[in-house]
Amino acid sequence: MKNRLISISLVVILILSSLLTFSGCGNSDYPVEVANYVINSEPENIVVLDAPTADIISYIGYDIKMVGRSDEVNQDWMQVVPSVGSASNPDAEQIKNSGATVVFAGETLDSNVKETLQDSGIQVITMAQAETTKQLETNYITLGKILGGKVTGANKGAESYKNLIDDMEQIKTSVTSEMNSDILYTVCYIYFENNQLKMMTSGTYGDMLLSYTGAVNAAVNIEESKVDVNTLKIANPNFIFYADDATLNAIKTDGVLSKLKAVNNGKILMVTSDEMKRQGLTAIDTLQKMVQFMYPELANSSATNDEAAKTGATPAATEATAETVSTSVADKYKIKLDDKLSLKIEDDNENVKAMQQRLYDLGYITDKENITGYYGEISQAAVKEFQKKNNINESGTADNATLKAMFDNNAVKAK
Repeated sequence: MKNRLISISLVVILILSSLLTFSGCGNSDYPVEVANYVINSEPENIVVLDAPTADIISYIGYDIKMVGRSDEVNQDWMQVVPSVGSASNPDAEQIKNSGATVVFAGETLDSNVKETLQDSGIQVITMAQAETTKQLETNYITLGKILGGKVTGANKGAESYKNLIDDMEQIKTSVTSEMNSDILYTVCYIYFENNQLKMMTSGTYGDMLLSYTGAVNAAVNIEESKVDVNTLKIANPNFIFYADDATLNAIKTDGVLSKLKAVNNGKILMVTSDEMKRQGLTAIDTLQKMVQFMYPELANSSATNDEAAKTGATPAATEATAETVSTSVADKYKIKLDDKLSLKIEDDNENVKAMQQRLYDLGYITDKENITGYYGEISQAAVKEFQKKNNINESGTADNATLKAMFDNNAVKAK
C-alpha cells in the first residue's frame, strides 16, 4: 500500500511538473523590461511618430505592425500607413481607435497628448537618437526586444544591424574595387545647428556613414563640431555635402569656404539632415546617393553594363539610354534575388513576406494583414494579377523572372 501511495505521488508530481513546464515555455519572450518600460506581451499594433525610429523598425521588418504614422514619417514605402497628424501634436483619438498598444514618439510630442494616450493604457516610448555606432546597435536590439521579445526580437534586431553594416560594406567595397584608384578623396558634411555652422566630426553616426563612401572625413581628427574655416582651408575636401539652402548660402558667402576646391569644382550636394539621421533603409539610399554623386562614372558604367546584359547590345549602344535603365529595389525589402530564387503556393518564409510587402506597395495586395510570410490563395491571386499587368505568363507562381520584374523600380502598379 505504501509503494502504491508513493507511485501515485510521483505521478502527480510529474503531471504538475509538466504543466509548469508547458505553461512557461510559450511566453519566454515576454515580459520585456527596457529602461523604465515594461512590455507584458508582444505588441500587435503600433503607431510610430518618430521618423528615425520608423526607419529602424522598417529595416528590422516590424513595420507590418504599423497602423499609424506621423506626417514626418514620410519615407516612400510607408505612405500606405494612415497618418495620425504631426509628430508633436497627433490625433490622440485616432491613435486610440487604431488599436495600437504602443506609440513610438520623439521628444517633441505634446505632453497633454502623451498623458491622454497613457491614461488610455497605451505605452508611449521615446527612443534616443543614436550618435555612435554602438548606440545604433543598441537601438536595433532594443526595438527588436520591444516588438518581438527579449530573445526572438533581440536576435532579429541584432541580425538586422549586422545586415545594415554588411550592406554599407558592400557599397564601399564596390567603390574601392571598381574605381581601382590610389587617390584618397576627402569629404565633409556641413549643417546649421542653433544658428551655428557645424560639420560632422569623428565618432558620430554621420561620420560612419561618410566613411562608407570610400572617402575620409576631413573633420576626422576634430573634436569641436563648430566649423573652423582655416582647418577646412587646409583640408580642402574633394566633396562637400550640406544640409539645406541656409547652409549652402553660408558656404557661398564665406570668404574662405567659397574658395574651397569642392565649391569651385561643383562637387557639392545637398543631403538633408533627415537623410543623415535616419538609420535604416534611408541610410542605404543616402549612402548610394552620395556614392553616385562622388563617382558618376561608376554609376553610369554599372547601369550601362546592366542594360547591355539585358539586350545583348554593347555598352556604347546603350550609353544614350543609361539614365532610364531599370534598377532593382530588392535591397529595400531585404530579399536577395539570385538566379535560383522562386516562390510558390504553400511556401512560408521571409522571402514570401518580402514579396507580399512589395505586392502590397504596388497595390496588388490590399489588406496589410495578408503580409504573413505564408504563400496562400490571396498571394497566388495577387501574383497572377501582377503577371497579367506586367505581360508575364499568369502562372500564379513567383518564378525568378516574375520576382525580378516585381522588384524592378519600373514595375507596373495595380492602378
